[in-house]
Amino acid sequence: MPDYSNYKGITMLKAGIYDPYLDTLGGGERYCLSVVEVLLKNNYNVDIFWSGDQEILPKAERRFGLELSGANLVPDIFQEHPHQIESVENQEILSSIASRRFTTDDRITKIKKIVNKIKITQQYDVFFYISDWSIPFLFSRNNLLHIQLPLAKSIPLPQKIINKIKLYNYNKILCNSEFTMNVAAPRLGSKCTVLYPPVDTKQFNPNGTKENIILSVGRFDTLFNSKRQEVLIEAFKKMYDQKNILGWKLVLAGGVLNHMEENSFLIRLKEMGSGYPIEFQINPDFTILKSIYESSKIYWHATGYNVDQELHPENTEHFGIAPVEAMASGAVPILVDKGGLGEIVTDGISGYLWNTTEELVAKTQLLIGSPQTMLQISQKSIEIASKYSKESFETNFKSILNI
Repeated sequence: MPDYSNYKGITMLKAGIYDPYLDTLGGGERYCLSVVEVLLKNNYNVDIFWSGDQEILPKAERRFGLELSGANLVPDIFQEHPHQIESVENQEILSSIASRRFTTDDRITKIKKIVNKIKITQQYDVFFYISDWSIPFLFSRNNLLHIQLPLAKSIPLPQKIINKIKLYNYNKILCNSEFTMNVAAPRLGSKCTVLYPPVDTKQFNPNGTKENIILSVGRFDTLFNSKRQEVLIEAFKKMYDQKNILGWKLVLAGGVLNHMEENSFLIRLKEMGSGYPIEFQINPDFTILKSIYESSKIYWHATGYNVDQELHPENTEHFGIAPVEAMASGAVPILVDKGGLGEIVTDGISGYLWNTTEELVAKTQLLIGSPQTMLQISQKSIEIASKYSKESFETNFKSILNI
């Protein structure tokens, strides 16, 4: 166990990190560990509070292409039970979370733990905490809370008062999009700001040979914020039947939670697409996915279609990393105008937005019928994608820290 008592004698700036979902290695974890990478590059001594899989950092480096050597895993003093379990996409990870041991403490033990957290967190210059809407007491010099999931839930008055007390000691509440911030700010106050997730846009080549491909990327399930591939299949079939899209194919790429033969949703999608030029890429590795991105002319995205985002903002795309990867590859995005997707493109300039399948079909046909328009919008989308690059993320995060 680290000797926390010696930390005050270290002149090197110190940062603490906590993410209760660290072993899910999802989008929030990419965000969190990108923060770690930036801090390490700027000569911070970084401690990640984690008592789970001790090989998690090498796994994260391989998955996300991050440089995390130098970060330390220290015992978890928070031991938060993940609340937003429906956002976890990997069945093995779900089993891992379910097997964790979470104890119920008596009042004296709770007080002792709070005192211990105060003693430890006040020894840090920066503390970054990924929240599923739980808010801990933190006592570093610069406390940062990250909200990645917009929830339209009401908060009882007593909890609002407690949250206000807790948030007094926070410097910023970081949200992954304007959409998430607009949901969070009425509950969490004026300290909310936007720090968009990092996308490694330099990995994608926008100048490759393009084919007549419409691509959509997203996991194949009907769980939390479903990617709505069935909507896209029906739209493509309609265009194909009207002979407006001959010579084109629709490629649906994404992961599955269980074995393909057990995924009833995927089976139904394949049945829907039977007899049409619709291709499925299941669990593609990054090299294959990158190649498909770079070969595609158009990118479709339907997460949040027909969702009342005032009531269920969590069922939309809160940001949209896959659309940005497509844009960086030169594919023109045609995105449903829900959640954070409307922040990524300007309709008719750097892509298109739609609310009905009729709009999706019409705007796709417009694009296919005008190669010059497609080229112009593709070039603009490549430019816009750089706004969400790793370099932009680092610059913006350093600005928040004033370093």
